[in-house]
Amino acid sequence: MRVEVRNLRRVFGKTVAVNDLSFSFGSGDVLGLIGPNGSGKTTTMRIMAGLDEPTAGDVLVDGVSVVDYPDRVARQIGFMPDFLPSQSDITAHEYVDFFARAAGFAGDELERRVREAEAFVNLTPIRDKVISQLSKGMKQRVSLARAIVHDPGLLVLDEPASGLDPRARLEFREYVKRLAAAGKAILISSHILADLEETCNGCLVMEKGDLVRRIEGPLKGIDLEKVFLESTEGALQ
Repeated sequence: MRVEVRNLRRVFGKTVAVNDLSFSFGSGDVLGLIGPNGSGKTTTMRIMAGLDEPTAGDVLVDGVSVVDYPDRVARQIGFMPDFLPSQSDITAHEYVDFFARAAGFAGDELERRVREAEAFVNLTPIRDKVISQLSKGMKQRVSLARAIVHDPGLLVLDEPASGLDPRARLEFREYVKRLAAAGKAILISSHILADLEETCNGCLVMEKGDLVRRIEGPLKGIDLEKVFLESTEGALQ
């Protein structure tokens, strides 16, 4: 799996949300993405996931354009948004099952995919509970199961640890490490810098739509807070 973001630009009216952004990463990489509120992180991730179209530029997933061939590349991308919709009448299992069906699975293959995704995030014990009744940590497990149920090569995770308690954050870090070890290419945004320091082998810093810094290699021993403050002007979000 090889992911290439090429000269990505996204403009909303007079606002440049993403400005000529380029970077790449591949299988086994966990690439962090940090920046102030409004720096363009979520817009970048939504474009990578095929949920928004760029004004210019492209994203290639194993050489296939997300812009030109969204249907072809969709099966290779798993997106985890920064919050899970609060359905009041659907169980965790039904939610994951729905997205597996939407990906085209049926019969025994459908059951296997859903079962394996639920088992990976330890969702099985609460699979029959209604999502609106779940804790924040449990909802994040459901969201991750949804993102991996079709076994994509690229995972785009937008603030996956937001609002989690320390135990849930530790569990989530382990999920990310296991996914990377399985060969997934992972882009993860977070304002919890300690989590990125523990899981990432590279980091991007964005400011006002621009890529202002890239760190290559494991982040352990690197003071990301200092890097952030030196590279940007805004408050970390």
